[in-house]
Amino acid sequence: MAKQKGAGIKGIVIAICMVVIVLFYFNYLSNNSSKKKTERQLNELQQLCEYDMQGNYPKTPRDVVKMHCRYFKVFYGQELNDDELYTLNQQVRNLYSSELLSYNSETDTLRNLKQNIKKMTEDGYVYKTYALPEASQIKHYTQNGVEMATLEVEITMDVKKDKGYIYAQYVLVKENEQWKILAWGDSQFGEGSTQAE
Repeated sequence: MAKQKGAGIKGIVIAICMVVIVLFYFNYLSNNSSKKKTERQLNELQQLCEYDMQGNYPKTPRDVVKMHCRYFKVFYGQELNDDELYTLNQQVRNLYSSELLSYNSETDTLRNLKQNIKKMTEDGYVYKTYALPEASQIKHYTQNGVEMATLEVEITMDVKKDKGYIYAQYVLVKENEQWKILAWGDSQFGEGSTQAE
């Protein structure tokens, strides 16, 4: 009887030790995964802050819009300090046409960006992913002798506990052999899912 009791206690101790080991392992994996995600976010932030727009400017309308989406995913997807926001704003303005820049000073753009980020955060929106069209789906045309292109991007947002999506329409113009964003805006908002780029 005493042997059975001792074996039962030994079994319980072993079971408790196994549970502790499993919990420790899952906690380790969770912390490691969270750390890697934070490092990826910091790496993307650093890459965008240091991106060489002069030497490595995006080649196609799709590439320009993809770069713009990367910046906006950082703007609306993670917390930024004032220096980071200032640097990112300067960088993203390199993607804008001279006409768009003439209507939006750097100071105005930065102020509006801060206000929009604050409002999106307060309303519970977080930019998650974007899906770009295939190159063949981009509409190219000439207007008043100027090369132009339009495309639509599907952006997935976390909206509090739900998912939503926005269709953003982009208009680009070719300036000095580079594609620049002339205008963009939300064409639709709804609920659904998208495939990330």
